[in-house]
Amino acid sequence: MATPEAKRRNTAEYAYFGALAVLTAVVGLAVYAWFKQTTVGHVLTGLDDATPWGLYIVGFVFFVGASAGSTVIGLMIHAFGREDYAKLGTRAIFVGFLSLAAAMTNIAVDVGSIPRMIQLPWVYHNPTSMFFYTSITYYIFAGILLGELYYAVKLTKGTASGRDRKIAKWLSIAAVPFALAILHAPHGALFAVVKAREFWNNPLLPPHFAVVALVSGTAIMILLAVATNKWGKTEIASPKTLSHMGGLLAFFLVVAAFMDLFDFLVFTYSDNPTGASAWDVIWGPQLGFSIVHVAGYVLAIGILLFKRSDVRWLTAASLLVIAGVAAYRYNLVTIGFAQPLLPFQEHVQYWPSRYEISMALGIVALIVLSYLILVRVIPMEETGKARWDAGKLLGREEKPGAGEPELQA
Repeated sequence: MATPEAKRRNTAEYAYFGALAVLTAVVGLAVYAWFKQTTVGHVLTGLDDATPWGLYIVGFVFFVGASAGSTVIGLMIHAFGREDYAKLGTRAIFVGFLSLAAAMTNIAVDVGSIPRMIQLPWVYHNPTSMFFYTSITYYIFAGILLGELYYAVKLTKGTASGRDRKIAKWLSIAAVPFALAILHAPHGALFAVVKAREFWNNPLLPPHFAVVALVSGTAIMILLAVATNKWGKTEIASPKTLSHMGGLLAFFLVVAAFMDLFDFLVFTYSDNPTGASAWDVIWGPQLGFSIVHVAGYVLAIGILLFKRSDVRWLTAASLLVIAGVAAYRYNLVTIGFAQPLLPFQEHVQYWPSRYEISMALGIVALIVLSYLILVRVIPMEETGKARWDAGKLLGREEKPGAGEPELQA
């Protein structure tokens, strides 16, 4: 007769393969939508000359932020000595890389020509364009993440030398300022430098992008830790660690909400026609997204301040944060085109078509599917030859104390 633990494992396995099947089906629908868009053209989307950026760019902005924000886990381990975060280290790097891949996939389906996109900025480039510099940073950041992942896997397997541990440490520390100051803040500048668009032309937008990146990245890692604790083979984050992550999320979210508040105040009192038009869209046709954004932030802050020690409430807060950030990104990208640039242009409200929605969901499903499969292939903390040792990860060479067994390779 099967034991309760064996039944739990069997149930988890059935759920795992069921999730793979559902995600594969969603990816299949997205591939069909991509094929139709490629053969027929972008006429199948809600994009046009007046609103050339839509759901694909929203996904691009969201996932670049998530990729940059996930680096906070490595910073906590290596710069602040939080050994309780150590089991999250490899997964955070992996999530960062997959998020960056998701961002690039959104750009690929938006551009239409994948070979041409790959040649940017090496063949088709304009040194005076922000796109030239941001494109280079994506390649560099991908290289940093792959380097981190390589050394993190060696640490997990117990085969890392002292030199490997030092490289892993400094790569993790360097990844944070690079992700926030060199990758994501200039990413916000892509919008901020567009002088003709009042909704974007704001010098605070680059740091705002960086803060929201920390918000989304931390929320995703909390959800990942909770899910792995529940359905994985081992606990990768204790309740105390999860509560600490909730405190970090609360801090980042309060800063992001503070920036949002002053954005709203500026739009309210500036009396600029273009800004007023954008404001009308925020609280008009796209009121639903605005409510999700504002209410999600407010509710999440309340939960994180008073209930973050309860895993169920922490999970709810993280989901609210993800929804709020996604709504904010959607409004930011699409409302920027609310006011026509020329008097004779007709204002057209952008709404994504079913093809765009299918591909956006498919990209999310593809990333989750890749994670679920590769997490069983790439050595994580529970699959290596030696247990994850936080002291080695932090570059300490102490031998186990009295009564502690030596690690076996």
